[in-house]
Amino acid sequence: MTIQDDWHNWTVGEAVETAMHQQITRAGHVPGQPGALDGGMTIEALPTWYGGTTFRSALEASWAATLDTLRIAWEYEPETVTLPSGATYIPDFKLPDIGAWLEVKGTGVPRVEKAIEFGKSLACDCDFRSCACWWRGGELVVIGHPPAPYSAWSDPQFADVENINYRAMANAQRRHGGHPNWTSTRGRTLWLTRCQDCNRGTWFDWGQCRACHGPLAGTRGYRPGEAGVEFRRITGPKPAGDESAEAA
Repeated sequence: MTIQDDWHNWTVGEAVETAMHQQITRAGHVPGQPGALDGGMTIEALPTWYGGTTFRSALEASWAATLDTLRIAWEYEPETVTLPSGATYIPDFKLPDIGAWLEVKGTGVPRVEKAIEFGKSLACDCDFRSCACWWRGGELVVIGHPPAPYSAWSDPQFADVENINYRAMANAQRRHGGHPNWTSTRGRTLWLTRCQDCNRGTWFDWGQCRACHGPLAGTRGYRPGEAGVEFRRITGPKPAGDESAEAA
């Protein structure tokens, strides 16, 4: 059950209809932001190497690896921005092909004020339904959380209750990275999909691919933490003297 073979069921039309009714419930709070996760999904903030880049934490490295799996281009800490409040801010990832930024927040690091202010500063002033901007609604700011735990008990491959293979379930549970979990600073439900036209991953809150701007009608949309998309976990620093290895 991987991103390559499980993009189905939830249609974009249903996703957009749900997204249109979502609002931030109070200032400074992003709905659905998780606290500590069970099942060993907490990822420590240790410098971690992946793909030629040393990240500030294993969670950031894991998000970079997951973006690669999703075929979403990224740039790590590409620039420092000055927010309307005068504060300086370095977003973790720029996602240039889909007009988005990704701020990674680990368990126990709940402050998202700068990310929310940055998101508001990038939003356009158009009515969302009639927006004609290149990036509908303006550029996105996505907050990436630790992954939601994977459950072998809910995995269809282990659905045969008469012949339960507990060892296989335990191995699957141990190897699985969990499921990507995120929220949007827009206060709208933000879905994840793979465009059938350009075969690239994209977040969306409108029925249009942010990568190629083609329609997403009939494309499977994933909700935060939903099974079907696997989070790729990277753990540990770059091995001493090893110029190519990366932990996975």
